[in-house]
Amino acid sequence: MTTRRSFMARSMAVAAIAAAASLGLSACGSGSTPAASEGGTTKLKVAVAPIQFETAYLAQDKGYFKDAGLEVEIVNGADPAALLAQVVSGDVNIAIGSWINVATSVAQGVPVQVIGGNGMVSPTADNSGVLVPKDSGITELKQLEGKTIGVVGVKSGGDIPVLQALEAAGVSVDKVKEVAIPYSGMEAALEQKTVDAVVPADSFYHQMQDKGYVSISSPVKEFQANMPVTVWTAQKAWLAQNGSTAEKFIGAMEKAVADYNDPKNLETVRGVYAKVNQADIAKAPKAFVPADVTFNVAEAQAGIDAMEHFGLLKKSIKVDEVLWEKAPRREAAGK
Repeated sequence: MTTRRSFMARSMAVAAIAAAASLGLSACGSGSTPAASEGGTTKLKVAVAPIQFETAYLAQDKGYFKDAGLEVEIVNGADPAALLAQVVSGDVNIAIGSWINVATSVAQGVPVQVIGGNGMVSPTADNSGVLVPKDSGITELKQLEGKTIGVVGVKSGGDIPVLQALEAAGVSVDKVKEVAIPYSGMEAALEQKTVDAVVPADSFYHQMQDKGYVSISSPVKEFQANMPVTVWTAQKAWLAQNGSTAEKFIGAMEKAVADYNDPKNLETVRGVYAKVNQADIAKAPKAFVPADVTFNVAEAQAGIDAMEHFGLLKKSIKVDEVLWEKAPRREAAGK
């Protein structure tokens, strides 16, 4: 079963981030304010995750950052927790984070805020799911009782929809073992039979399906449709000094997101994916998750409430405690 040790390790990791933030803030000075070039352009260092990074590169390639007076250096980062640590340490000014991961961290005192949304859960398309080998004999979630599932983070928040799906299927979450595996290692874990099922996302999910792995459930689409997945985060102290810069960044991202969501630009987006991953464009996904800079407040709150239900939060927090005051908001999908 999922052990208390895993949860404690996660809590200690967040505490370590908070401690690092405290030290970083006490040492803040010139490092908290972006440098200005001779032409008056504000320099920013922005970290992106291995998924849902295309919008940032579009803003760069289309000149939207430049038009906003920003000189942006994009840094390819790792998992959400690592990116959050880069933000609080001041190594980067803005970074992609997982909404659930960021909300959990804020609830535990990490001084960061979300300045805008990025990738979101499509209510119609399957961009993640519970995958099993085609010859496994497993055809439904009920059969995972007593088995092992590979997730990108144990009790990190990203596994919440999987826990929701298992619970809805009548499976006690205490009777399923979760192990942390990066998306890139999930296929190998199934091949080596160290896990019985995995839950990849985005291009990793589609690539595994193309290889014959079978999806037995789409928990994210079922339980988190329209919810923010990845979000843009910044340190609170940095935002206090650089609010206008953050607004310029979000303004540029709004233009990039409009291009990204336009079906006419699919090949351009695929080209960005291929270039960043140094891959043949023929291997790029033919569909991408939708994106929206405007924050879906109602769905985001539902995600927080689910975290409280499964014990990731001792007490619930409100979305507005996590969002920067100038972050663009909407109350429900489509509004």
